[in-house]
Amino acid sequence: MEEYMDSMHNYLGASCEVLKLDNRLLFAGSIHKYDDSEDELTVSIRKGNETPQGIIHQTPVKLHVHNNVTMNNVLLLYGMVSRCAADFWEIALKHSFSCAERRSSFRQPIMMEVAVYRGADAESSTVALCKTIDISLTGLCFSSQECYVQGEQIFISSLQLRRNGPIYSFACTVQRVQPLESGKICYGCSFNTISERQEDLLFHDMFSLQIKALNRQ
Repeated sequence: MEEYMDSMHNYLGASCEVLKLDNRLLFAGSIHKYDDSEDELTVSIRKGNETPQGIIHQTPVKLHVHNNVTMNNVLLLYGMVSRCAADFWEIALKHSFSCAERRSSFRQPIMMEVAVYRGADAESSTVALCKTIDISLTGLCFSSQECYVQGEQIFISSLQLRRNGPIYSFACTVQRVQPLESGKICYGCSFNTISERQEDLLFHDMFSLQIKALNRQ
């Protein structure tokens, strides 16, 4: 956390969500105080509400903290509940993951099979199973032995980032073609369109993968 300790004071007053590790929302509030000597946050609940009762001391939680200037800048914090009150919680921080760059530029490594169709939809008769490399809110990279060209329209389906999570399909444009040492080719693709709902779900799934990676450390 050392690299974020100085910047945490910049998040005072910032809105945030406190969630369990299974992504169940506990409450929404704001960052009231940061104690850098204890690396501990005080999170106040929104006025007129009460925090969830019955939460056990040292329960692990995570926080999505939004930058005061632009909601596209997000900090993911992981910690343990050290004190519960009706209008605030104190949370001892353990890990952090900064998406302080724009949301759209954050890339999450992910390796799984997806179906790639030539053309703008799944009605195409040409389909190949390819391996994803990473994904962002604006596109993804995958590797394949198939040959695609820059500017080609493709359709990607059967993309599921986590167990029991949503299944995504995207119409894409191939933007980058890069040979790999394995003999396969890496293709960087941009999503032609992505709805606000899809973006929210995708960002949620990417953060879920990140917190799992932190828990394995």
